[in-house]
Amino acid sequence: MLSNIFVLTQSTTPITGPIAKVFGMIMNTIYQMFSSIGIESLGISIILFTVIIRILMLPLAFKQQKSMLGMQAIQPKLKKIQDKYKNKKDAESQNKMRMEMSTLYQENNVSPFGGCLPLLVQFPIIMSLFAVLRNIPAYIVNIKNIYLGIIATIKGVPDYTTLITSVNEASKTPIRNFDPMVDDKVVDLLGSFSSDKWVDFQNTFSSVADKVEPMVNQLSDVNYFFGINLADNPDLMSIGLLIPLLNLVVQFLVMKTSQARSAGKMDQKQATTNKTMMYTMPLITVFFVLSMPAGLGLYWLTSSSFQFVQQVIINNHLDKDKKK
Repeated sequence: MLSNIFVLTQSTTPITGPIAKVFGMIMNTIYQMFSSIGIESLGISIILFTVIIRILMLPLAFKQQKSMLGMQAIQPKLKKIQDKYKNKKDAESQNKMRMEMSTLYQENNVSPFGGCLPLLVQFPIIMSLFAVLRNIPAYIVNIKNIYLGIIATIKGVPDYTTLITSVNEASKTPIRNFDPMVDDKVVDLLGSFSSDKWVDFQNTFSSVADKVEPMVNQLSDVNYFFGINLADNPDLMSIGLLIPLLNLVVQFLVMKTSQARSAGKMDQKQATTNKTMMYTMPLITVFFVLSMPAGLGLYWLTSSSFQFVQQVIINNHLDKDKKK
């Protein structure tokens, strides 16, 4: 499953690692801010964190949207040029076609690659976001401290090394280069636990289960958001089903809104492709959300909701500019 791809050690990838560290600092600051007033909620932190990052990315989003709409607006003229040289494959005709297309781009101040740069910039940002949200204990000090408290307690068990190693080996995705004496490696392991894994864990360390239980309950309180455990994959038989369902609805609205302005400006083939995407992309989103811990699903839902509002605002802004 996708939830098992990553480990919780901070990312050291040359590009995404430093970005993730900055995002982690933002996430930690948000969590500490709410913690200082007695609110220990990962859900609230994820929502506010996502909104802040999306706001910071607005200039890129606006540039990408403007470029995309500009390209859509000239599609009929672009198609006429392409049709004009459809059966002319000689070098001279092809050069003329490229020159006419280039002139069209210049006259309308658009570029066929205008939407690519923002996407290229956003890719490492999105990967860094996932690194932070999937690796919460590595970036939020208060939450990591709870794990460290659990580790300090179980280290007092005589067979600690053997027991924790067996827990790692029994895991679906054992932590690579696992060392029971390296706290960060053990945090990696414990941070991958869903709620049912903690029951097995406390049974394994039954001699200190009474000391571990309050800290496990504290983690549970941090992870619960409106009755949904953000550490678990959405349960189709519980309120957790709301996460994928809401993602389905919001993603459909995003697709529909993004395609609304291009309606009537494309040929039948493009229209059919867009319509297919409008229905398939939300379903693909649901598949991914079901494969992830609900915390990542909450991030995706918040991000998509912001994108929907952003799409409406940008469309209205560009419409006003067009009327001037």
